[in-house]
Amino acid sequence: MHVAHGSQLPPRPMDRNTLYNHEKSNMKNLLIILLVCLTTVIFSQTDSIQLIQPTGKYPVGTMIYAWTDNTREIQLTSHKGDKRKINVQLWYPAKIDSHSIRAPYSALSKDYSKVQTNSYLRPSFHEEIESSNLIIFSPGRGTERFLYTTIIEELASHGYIVASVDMPHIGYVVYQDGLVLKPSLKFKPPGGMMGGPYEKVDKFFEEPTELGFEDLKFAYHKILELNTSDPNIRFTKKINLQSIGLFGHSLGGRIAGKFVIENKNVKAYISMEGIPPREIRYEGKINIPIAMLCSSGTWPYAKENYFSLINNRSSPVYMIELIGFGHNSVTDNPFIYPESFNYGIDAKLALQISREIVLNYFKSIFHNEKNFGSSFSNLEQIKFKEYK
Repeated sequence: MHVAHGSQLPPRPMDRNTLYNHEKSNMKNLLIILLVCLTTVIFSQTDSIQLIQPTGKYPVGTMIYAWTDNTREIQLTSHKGDKRKINVQLWYPAKIDSHSIRAPYSALSKDYSKVQTNSYLRPSFHEEIESSNLIIFSPGRGTERFLYTTIIEELASHGYIVASVDMPHIGYVVYQDGLVLKPSLKFKPPGGMMGGPYEKVDKFFEEPTELGFEDLKFAYHKILELNTSDPNIRFTKKINLQSIGLFGHSLGGRIAGKFVIENKNVKAYISMEGIPPREIRYEGKINIPIAMLCSSGTWPYAKENYFSLINNRSSPVYMIELIGFGHNSVTDNPFIYPESFNYGIDAKLALQISREIVLNYFKSIFHNEKNFGSSFSNLEQIKFKEYK
């Protein structure tokens, strides 16, 4: 808006009526400003998105670590010789008080600034728990570690320690200084390839699977160090590393499948639309109970690949078809940005079902709770079958 400044005429004195009208006008303008401010506050509050409340009895704490693997290099910028840095976020059963601070969903991403979590930043480990099973999350290609927060908070509220790992060039990684590393196009499947033949799919994913496996292995060893001697004494001797679990999504499920056979302490493995590498499937190398999740839209062209695992199994396989789900229904994205997804199931319901399946699976392994699947197998959104 343009205005004229510096009039050459002196200001005209105001009479009582003019002064009254001027004050009335100022009062009106003040009310308009207050109304605008109030509307802005109300809009900001209603525009926020609160994640689904976890059902466990423990409050949830979270911490983020940036660990450098000095044995491997990564090309981040024009400079050659940078070491590979891995972001790992931990969630755990916590003790909170009036000074506890609510954790942001993602402190560095504007895309998720309106999302409110149920976690708290860096509180003490809950004193009731002597040690907790570790569950490692292996995210899908192009995703970030925190996009599984709804499921992860549920697990942590029931007493588990959960670590989600950002894998550079596989996922979407934002470093503390603001550097953004997008997924490498080298690992993006060509159009139509996922429809088969699956030998080509297995071959294509060999390189990123090895890359991600090394990231998970490195993260695991750093967590082992925390358990041995945490500088802040938060996790020292709190992590049960003798009985750990893996959750994988998409490419992350394949990576997790390789980690399973390379680490004898893994006792549980569940994956959403990500199956282990070819050799592991066909030679039946996994000897722990496996849970495989698959959306109804993917199942028709993926079932042959799942049966390459099922038919060569060395241990029980739970096959769970999710009706109306999409590939990303286990992430928070459809819940946060519903307009960007066109799945047949409500995003909130999909997350509630997903976290119930994942929690019950890990309970069945770590706490010997029988009849995995009994609490949700009758849901119309689920087709559940156990292959013993």
